[in-house]
Amino acid sequence: MSADTPDRGSLAIFGGTFDPIHLGHLRAAQEVAEELELASVLFMPCADPVFPKDVRASAQHRLEMARLAVQGNPHFAVSDLEVRRGGKSYAVDTLEEMARRHPGRPLFWLIGADAFFKLHSWYQPRRLFELADFVVMTRPGAPGSDLLSYLTYYLDPAFAPAEGGWVRLANGHGAKRLTTTLLDISSTDIRRRAAQGLSLTYLVPAAVEDYICRMKLYGAPGGEDS
Repeated sequence: MSADTPDRGSLAIFGGTFDPIHLGHLRAAQEVAEELELASVLFMPCADPVFPKDVRASAQHRLEMARLAVQGNPHFAVSDLEVRRGGKSYAVDTLEEMARRHPGRPLFWLIGADAFFKLHSWYQPRRLFELADFVVMTRPGAPGSDLLSYLTYYLDPAFAPAEGGWVRLANGHGAKRLTTTLLDISSTDIRRRAAQGLSLTYLVPAAVEDYICRMKLYGAPGGEDS
């Protein structure tokens, strides 16, 4: 883990390729942390995504950009757990490891709505809810599928409505939808802009833009993807 988090209170894991991490990721995580009063949000770049994805920067570059992005926020940190483990980054393996490291500490997994409604295709999806709660981040005004219908049909008919808008199993774990300011920022567009030598200001933190330029990532003028 590249930065310490308080070893108490709830811990949220925000996984992804972060290729690169941008202000949309950071703003959504901030709003979830405030809404649920989370003690810490841990950004965790994957080593190798399970599902095919056009990942351009190396795991080490993506990890360093995440570290730069969270500097100055006492509730944000970065973990290199999946990068160090290498290979395909299965969420169930990550959650089992986090549960071993933080016994008794409430764990949350932050996930976008598009990805959540494909959860049944993940490795051991039912096991995930033995380990953590899932926070489903949606855009304002976005039409939403019903969490209860999805979970009872695809994962377990025992899911039921609970207080505070949660859908839970008897063991207490479940999912909740939160509307966050998911800024219309795309990592794909950022990579395109970098390749064209265009400014990334207000799309990524200044330190991340500087890193992309210095390391000549994403085909930035004078360099190659790395």
